[in-house]
Amino acid sequence: MGKTSWSIAYNADALSFDDMLHFAPLAEQAGANCIWAAEGWRDAFVPLTAMAGTVKTIRVGTSIAQMARPPVLTALAALAMAEYTGGRFVLGVGTAPREWNKGWHGFDVPHPVPRIREYIECIRAALTATTTHPANYTGDYYQLRDYIRFLDTPVTQVPIYLAGVNPFMIQLAGSHSDGLILGPLNGAKYLSDVVHANLAKGLARANRKKGSVEICAIAICAVDQDAARARDLARHGVAFYATLPYYDIVLNPLGFDAEAKAIRDAFGRGDFAGMISAVTDDMVAALALAGTPDDVRRQRVRFDGLADHIILASPYFGVGREETYANYTAMLQAFSD
Repeated sequence: MGKTSWSIAYNADALSFDDMLHFAPLAEQAGANCIWAAEGWRDAFVPLTAMAGTVKTIRVGTSIAQMARPPVLTALAALAMAEYTGGRFVLGVGTAPREWNKGWHGFDVPHPVPRIREYIECIRAALTATTTHPANYTGDYYQLRDYIRFLDTPVTQVPIYLAGVNPFMIQLAGSHSDGLILGPLNGAKYLSDVVHANLAKGLARANRKKGSVEICAIAICAVDQDAARARDLARHGVAFYATLPYYDIVLNPLGFDAEAKAIRDAFGRGDFAGMISAVTDDMVAALALAGTPDDVRRQRVRFDGLADHIILASPYFGVGREETYANYTAMLQAFSD
């Protein structure tokens, strides 16, 4: 694991469709390894399909498609994307927060690890179906009965990446996925002590070799010739994700317990400005790539040897289209090979 490659994520922010179609080929020209589509205020697959039509050689992936879709429909979408891109599609999946599944999709996921393990297994089973050999799968959460393909598909192999933050999900990525997509709050200590240790456990459990799973770390990134302005933009991203308690595994070892509580208290009051102002310079330095182009190029080195790949993500919480557009432009200029 040497120098970390980079890619870029769209679709969770204020950019328009036209904006994304403008930036995707520029990212390819700048040396990006992959274009990712988040599942934010649009679905992941439609914007990704549009962007895939503007690039020629790099991978495209969902980061991530939520588990609310039935496995067979996810498999069909993945096969369509794989065909459209000539095999350059990566299916990134994840559970999404429990509250979203309960409130928006009508099902509860109190035990996310076993459920998404079956989800991945059921998708993989569905991918094996042919016109003459049906696929079957039996689990506690998902069942597949005599699922058969009506027509042969040009591409049948799709890599599946799993989003994970906490130990058991990371172990599952080691045993069941082709790649691990880490959340936007991470750091060197977390990567070395939590990610690598638990990924190794999962790999060993499945008798897989080290390096079988690509480690992708999402990185909050803000770039400006005015370093202070970039740090202020990065606070928006750190504040949003610090409201989620499952990031305590990253925040607490760094000594950010009090800051996380202040951010969550402000969020609970609906005080969004207070959330952002509660993010300290130390938090930005530890949890984001933020500053001038030279600054972020130096900061990027922290991932070398710890992650295979970083996914640059522009802060979007409370950030308008103009500032978002400027930041994507600056990111591509800073990371251009």
